[in-house]
This record gives sequence, structure tokens and C-alpha cells, in this order.
Amino acid sequence: MRVKGAKKNPNLTSVTEPVVTATTGQPKERILNVFIVDASGIGGVNELLKSISQDTDTDNNVLIVEFEGHKIERRLNLTQAVPSTYLGMGTGGMTPLNQAIGETLEYVRNERSNNFDKGNKVLVSIFTDGDENASIGKYSNAGILSSFIKELENDGFTISFIGTKNEVNYAIQTLHMKASNTLVHDNSALGVAAAFSDTVNARQLYSKSVSRGEDVKENFYTKTVK
Repeated sequence: MRVKGAKKNPNLTSVTEPVVTATTGQPKERILNVFIVDASGIGGVNELLKSISQDTDTDNNVLIVEFEGHKIERRLNLTQAVPSTYLGMGTGGMTPLNQAIGETLEYVRNERSNNFDKGNKVLVSIFTDGDENASIGKYSNAGILSSFIKELENDGFTISFIGTKNEVNYAIQTLHMKASNTLVHDNSALGVAAAFSDTVNARQLYSKSVSRGEDVKENFYTKTVK
């Protein structure tokens, strides 16, 4: 997200003070939390990481992918050690949105198949304020990405999306994401903060729903946001 006032971070991503999600010894449902983040949206991600580290309803792993310019980079790779602070690589100019989504979803699907339980739920949270304008490869084709998203939604993936009105319309109308899994921000500092706060609340309810074995394919935001 290129929120006003955001600056390029000259440092590589860093994490501090890892906190392992609390466990009680009884088997819990596991959530693979996937953040696909336009590179200046990291402040809100830290709120979500704090919430995940305090989650007692489910066990959790975290993957963070940042994208900006022509770079798409995995920063945390489905770790159980949830960091208390995460510093991203900063904002750029271009937005390879489709490519970042498609390549990340493909990677997570393969990782779940090879290294996790196939029944584990995957919660994908996409944050952007930039229009798609830089993707290359097969996922630059919106139709291919849309079909892949639909396939994954029928296989335990919940795909949520936060963006400006234009980006959310694109997510719903072109990528055919479920409207009840999307949330609009106005690209102001207060608006973005409010959107992330709503996402923290929505994720807490999502975790409880997963722990109860409920259907979580859609209504990610409409269960908690008026």
C-alpha cells in the first residue's frame, strides 16, 4: 500500500522477539495464515501478528509475502514462531498484484500438500492500494487467476482482500473474489488503520469458527463488520 507519508525502508526485512503461539496440549485446528502485502502496509500486519500470537482457539503458522515494483518476496515462510515486530521492505511504485497473488497461492497449496495436513485451513489476507499494472507470467491473465482462486476456495482456502474502492471492485468483478471477504479503505492513515482493526476482529471470529468446524469459505468480514 502506498499510504501518504510512507517511505522506502533501506533495510532488509527484520523480525524481533519471536513469540510461539500458545498451546494447551490438546489437539487444535491449524490455520496457515498468509499475508500478501503491498509493501507499505506492514504496520497493520503487526497488529494481526500480535492477535495471532495471542490466539488460543487454533494453532497457527504465518507466511508473509511482500510485493512492490517488480519484486515479489517471501519474508516469513509458514513459521510457527510469530514475531512480535516485523519491518518490511518499504513502498515502491509498481503493483504486480495478480502475479503476487497467484504465485503465492500456488506455493502455499504445494506447501500444505507436502508439509502440512491437507485439511488445514488457509486464511489469505491481501492488502493493496495500487491497481494491477506490473504482473508477468501466467497469472497476469486475470481469467487464469480467477479460476485458480475459485478452485482453492473449494479446498479450504479463505481469500480476503483489503483495498481502495477501485481495487476491491477489481477483486470482486474481475477476479471474482467473494464480496463478503472484501473490505474497502479510503487510503488515509485513519482509514487504513480502521481497516486493519476490523481485520483483527474478523480474524478472531474466523479462528473461533475454524475451531468449531464451521464453514469459513465466505462472510469473513460480514460476520463482524457492520
